[in-house]
Amino acid sequence: MQPRWPAYRHRWDIEVFFKWVKQNIVVKTLWGYSENAVRTHLWVAVIAYLIIARIKADYKSPYSITEVATLIRISALEKITLRELITKPRDSVNINQSVKELTLF
Repeated sequence: MQPRWPAYRHRWDIEVFFKWVKQNIVVKTLWGYSENAVRTHLWVAVIAYLIIARIKADYKSPYSITEVATLIRISALEKITLRELITKPRDSVNINQSVKELTLF
């Protein structure tokens, strides 16, 4: 018996897509709950992710895509080139890493 829902045969692809979205695309709250609002929000999030991934790849950044997105977000008003921002380690990050800590294991 064939299911009535035509997308039923693609259910695994849909599950994998939503798992990927939940792991990689940050959607804290939806802009709306209509089908159009959800689609628009997801497309904007996917496009933003792809732009950041392209920037990371073009500049060969050592940071993860999430770290690149965070650096761009927190440094939006800073006078620094994008290349410098995502390719050179920040001084403030390196200073804190030299602190002597007790080892747990």
